[in-house]
Amino acid sequence: MRTDRDKLMGTPDFVEKGTGMSREATEWLIDQGVKVMGIDQWGWDLPLKFMAKKAKELNDPEYFWEGHRVGIEKEYLHIEQLTNLQALPPSGFKVCVFPLKIVGGSAAPARVVAMMN
Repeated sequence: MRTDRDKLMGTPDFVEKGTGMSREATEWLIDQGVKVMGIDQWGWDLPLKFMAKKAKELNDPEYFWEGHRVGIEKEYLHIEQLTNLQALPPSGFKVCVFPLKIVGGSAAPARVVAMMN
């Protein structure tokens, strides 16, 4: 998902501004056959401030990390804080992901590389 929020990396606005993926959007992608997805902002979900406000309004702590939580029911992987997506063409490339092995971890830093065909 190209949002161009990677341009805010290193600024205070990085975690405050973003679009993010809802539960419904994440499920829709999975239902289309997408199993690995990524985004160029601070995280997969909506910004933390928005999630907190909405969870409070709904009185629903499950609202937090709703995009992440899809993985409890449906198999998928997502990658956060990608950069330079604007350099990619609309199609004609493959993506390779090289995560660090972290024993007992549920996430890890990774080198993500696009290979042009």
